[in-house]
Formats: sequence, C-alpha cells, structure tokens
Amino acid sequence: MYNYIFLLPLYNDWVSCAKLIDNINFEMKKLDKKGEIIIINDFSDTKNSNFDAFSNIVKINILNLTKNIGSQKAISVGLKYLYKKRRDKMIVTILDSDGEDDVNKIPEMIKEAESNPDKVIVSSRTKRHENIVFKSLYFGHKIIAFLFSLNWISFGNYSSFSSDQLKKILINNNSWLAFSSCVVKNCKIKKLKAERKKRLHGVSKLSFFDLIQHSLRVNSVFIVNSFILSTIYILLLVGLINIGYSLFFYLVLAIIFYNFLLIITWFKNDQKNYFNSLDLIKN
Repeated sequence: MYNYIFLLPLYNDWVSCAKLIDNINFEMKKLDKKGEIIIINDFSDTKNSNFDAFSNIVKINILNLTKNIGSQKAISVGLKYLYKKRRDKMIVTILDSDGEDDVNKIPEMIKEAESNPDKVIVSSRTKRHENIVFKSLYFGHKIIAFLFSLNWISFGNYSSFSSDQLKKILINNNSWLAFSSCVVKNCKIKKLKAERKKRLHGVSKLSFFDLIQHSLRVNSVFIVNSFILSTIYILLLVGLINIGYSLFFYLVLAIIFYNFLLIITWFKNDQKNYFNSLDLIKN
C-alpha cells in the first residue's frame, strides 16, 4: 500500500500553486486515492495564502528554506527530506508549482510508477507554448546536451516514481545540479509524452541568462562524458585545421570554452553543501 506524495518546488507562485493543488485533487478523485502535498518554499518574498480544504488531499506541508537556492536544489532538498524522514512506501510525483506540467497525466504516471517500481516515470514534452525564440534556444540546449553527453534529455522535473528510487537518485550529489540529468545518470527511466501547458497565473520570469545557466547545470552532470567527447571532437577538427579550414579552429576554441564553463558551473554550485542540505529547512 502506497502513500501518494506530490513534491512542489515554489518561489512566489502561491496563486498558481493553489490552483495546481485543486487540479491535483481532481485527478486523485479519478484514482480514488488520497494524496499529500509537500511544498518546498524556496525563500519566497511573498506570503502564502490559506489553502482550501480538499477532499482527496489529506495534508499540505510547507518546508520553508532559509535562503533562495533555485528550483533544482529545492527539489534535491525535498527528496532528501523524504529519504531521511519518511519510512513509508510512497509514490512520489514532482511537479513545477506554476502549473505548466499537464496534471491530466497524473493518473497514468502514478499507475506506471506503481507497475514499474524499478523505473522513474518522466514526462517527455511535446507541444510547448513559449515563443519561437525560447523554443529554438531550448532545442539548441537539447542538441548540445546530446553532443556532449550522448543523452537526449527531453523532460524536466515532472516525474513519478516509487520511494525505492530515492536511494538511487540521491546516491551522488548530481541532484544538486539538475534533477533531469541526475535521473538519466542514476536510474532507469520510462518516458510518457505530455504537452507543456501554459502557466496557471502570471508570466514566466525565466530569462535568457537563466536558461543558459540551467543548460550548463544539466550538462555539467555529464562533465566526464563531455571531456572525453570533446577530446574526440577536437582531434577530428585539428585534422581539418591542418588542411586549411580556419573555421574549424574557432570550433575547437568554442569546445574548449564550453568545457571551461562546465567546470565553473560544477564548482560554482558547490556540491559539498548538498550533504548538509537538510540544514536549509528553517521550519
């Protein structure tokens, strides 16, 4: 018998979160199951409003963090909290609190997680609602991630899995960098397709700089792969440089610079803080 936990990283999106919980409650009614919400409040500078009573959501817990650390690290804190503090059998479902993850897929994802306790069920994004510039940049991010890791990462945080997977997810500090690439590296996965919805409230605050940082964090999980593949690419390009193609010289420089950025990202995110991350929970 499982307990059903929904883990929601949140920064200021209280209105969206309240609507999201209402939608989750509706999907749990379909399953005829009770669920529990855990919100990781990433040091929001706005206060949460009171939540309504829900028929199929029996409890809402808010883990208030002592400082803003970003959604990926907030998820990592939430997962470690479940691993250290809970001993019951759980199906854990992670969703972004803005409502862009398709809640209609919750019943299917939970059923798949129950049937596949050895896998993490992830939501592979199909249609998106961002502008053409963002879509192009995000596709470019996936191409770069594939070239330097040989993994096609077409999903984000939205996932469902048995609590048996928590130990695998947290076996190293990769979740401190990016949940999606951590799961690819540490676990078996099963992909389900789902549309990326519009936000339930407000507009996205994700900037071009934020997208670049996220891309570097995702790819830095595979930093060793990147070094090996980059060496192969450079050796191939050097051969072309020797026969007079100066363009390839700049490609070599770009590859070296990219790996330099990955190294900076790796050290900037200071994974040693991962091991004491539960200390970030204020109350």
